[in-house]
Amino acid sequence: MKSAKLLILFSFLLVSVNAFAQKTYVLKQNLPIGKKYDFSMVSDQIINQTISGQKINLKQNIGTDYTFDIRNGDNLEKDIEVIYNRIFMTSSAMGNTMSMDSNDPDTTKQNPFRGIKGAAFRMVMEPNGTIRSLIGIDQMLTLMASKMSKDSAVVNSLKASLAKQFNTEGMKQTMESSLKIYPDKPVKIGDSWTVDTRMQMTMPIETITKYTLKAVKDGVAYLNIAGTLISKGNFETMGNKMETNLTGTNSGDAELDIKTGLILKSHLRMSLAGTMTAQGQVIDFELQGINKITGKEIQ
Repeated sequence: MKSAKLLILFSFLLVSVNAFAQKTYVLKQNLPIGKKYDFSMVSDQIINQTISGQKINLKQNIGTDYTFDIRNGDNLEKDIEVIYNRIFMTSSAMGNTMSMDSNDPDTTKQNPFRGIKGAAFRMVMEPNGTIRSLIGIDQMLTLMASKMSKDSAVVNSLKASLAKQFNTEGMKQTMESSLKIYPDKPVKIGDSWTVDTRMQMTMPIETITKYTLKAVKDGVAYLNIAGTLISKGNFETMGNKMETNLTGTNSGDAELDIKTGLILKSHLRMSLAGTMTAQGQVIDFELQGINKITGKEIQ
């Protein structure tokens, strides 16, 4: 009789463990309509280049703070107003440092970031983080340029310059490279899924990233991130035509609020190396970087 009871107890425990292990979780963008969230995206980069035997080391710190105002939508997609709160960049190379910050109060020096504070556009985001459309980019650029000058010719010139950085495709890629992280189906602890995106970092970079659900605790999903990077092709920067042949990896972790899909934290280390060619000259190139994202609801 005692052996039978122990066998029943063991069977019950085994069933309970299996049921717990097989529990599935739906991870998707499900930000509630009417809510607002602050997002901060910061990238620290160390770039080493060798050009004609000369070594050039560059350090960069680039960040953008946004507010996401969830304006409309349904269970399938959300209409989000994206408002720029701040953008900043510090770049150091060969003993020289250049800094620009949209919050810099000094109006006597040239600052192409000054007009971005309060600028906004609309985006429609699908549950897996895909950006289906961006609306209002042209109007946003006009507003940004008009904040920096009252001369119509200067405004048009500034707008054309800003459009090289703040264009629909580049901004779509920027958003997706940070926000498109969700699986297309429910997952269990230990399950993995792969997301293919493009990242705009002056040069275009394709990322193939594998996410793994490590654990779930107190309504938060903990993800492991590992993937590959590749940049092969032509692009133009500052009037110079470049060709890249670069490969690398990214790795890190992220935390998601299961109920809303909000990215609470993301920490990603990336490495990229190879060669770049400009005007027939081959440049040895190496980049080490850390990208961080934090998100929180505005009370």
